[in-house]
Amino acid sequence: MNNIKKIKKFTYSIRQHPAGGSYVQFDIHLQNLRTKIGLTPSDTTELWITYAEKPTAIADLVDDRTWEAHRKTILAMLANHYLTPFH
Repeated sequence: MNNIKKIKKFTYSIRQHPAGGSYVQFDIHLQNLRTKIGLTPSDTTELWITYAEKPTAIADLVDDRTWEAHRKTILAMLANHYLTPFH
């Protein structure tokens, strides 16, 4: 039996948290499941500091191979957010 979940869609973006700060929202579509997971602003900072280590909130939904395939893009998105000077 194959336990690997079939990912149909895996997208992510930085959003503004109502209480202040930013967070990353993951939109994951599996074969029979669609879920949106938003990390808290502190989780987003941790994701940046750990060079996009896979968050435990999505560990059961995204396999390591898929995460690694998107890791550089996620880091680039976070770098654009954290390294852009504030005006």
